[in-house]
Amino acid sequence: MVKGKATVRIERKVSKRRYLDGKHTYTYERFYVPIPKQFHDKIEPFLNKKLKVEVKPANGGFKIICTPRENVSAPRKHPRKNSPETQP
Repeated sequence: MVKGKATVRIERKVSKRRYLDGKHTYTYERFYVPIPKQFHDKIEPFLNKKLKVEVKPANGGFKIICTPRENVSAPRKHPRKNSPETQP
């Protein structure tokens, strides 16, 4: 294997959830792409962050592009209850 190149297999998992005391079943599938050990140091800064995911076709395959989501909410600044500006 060439350094910096790795081979992975896309894994598919079918899950079944029972509801209404087992009378009905909800079935769904998930796809997983395991990250090879040699890339863990590059992935670590993105752990526990929300990522925007794009999948694009490329050269007979596809690319998965994950970028950190931007915080689009307005900054929330609450005045302190006991600050000197709020005292009469």
